[in-house]
Amino acid sequence: MLKKNPVITTSRRLPSGRAVLGGLLITLAILGVLIAGNLREDATFQDVVLANRDLAPGTVLGPDDVRHARLRLDDQVGFVVSDPASVYGSVLLGPLETNEFIQSANLTTATTDGLAEVSIPVSTDSAPAQLTPGELVSVLATYGGAPATTELVADRVTVISYERASDDFGSSTTAVLRLGLSDGETAARIVLAAEVGEVSIVGVGSAPDVVIPEVVQ
Repeated sequence: MLKKNPVITTSRRLPSGRAVLGGLLITLAILGVLIAGNLREDATFQDVVLANRDLAPGTVLGPDDVRHARLRLDDQVGFVVSDPASVYGSVLLGPLETNEFIQSANLTTATTDGLAEVSIPVSTDSAPAQLTPGELVSVLATYGGAPATTELVADRVTVISYERASDDFGSSTTAVLRLGLSDGETAARIVLAAEVGEVSIVGVGSAPDVVIPEVVQ
């Protein structure tokens, strides 16, 4: 009678709870060494300003938008803002998520602490291709008639946001421009110009010496 070939098996037991715990502690210890090694010995605690909530470009920062924290950072870190009060009234140039650092490079100075907000529709053919929050623009309006006239409605006002209207094809010939002003009379003139004239937007932030005259044709 033939004997069956013996089957050789190995015993692979799962590690005990104590072994698993020991391995975890070793892993955490190694991770702690790596973190400590990446943080220089001269790292110090610094006062920093963080976003208190998600913030959109063009936000005029106030006490409810930011918060103070004290974090350990390398002493070479110089891009953070340390005093919350120093950013009040500044315009945010780019979006921030909750707890992100407030950086001076991402801020611009508003014309005043309190800004009236004006929103107008503009043709993308009559405005710069891109407008960044915080940039300065001049608003012109062309009125038909005999003769036709182009008037300077507002000079060097602050852009809060500039967004193309969405459509099914991903492009549009219309955009919505939001401006911040401290002069109520000028704000009213912009609204009227958008209703009865053809509005054109001229970016003047990089051309401080350019004078835009009124034109009669």
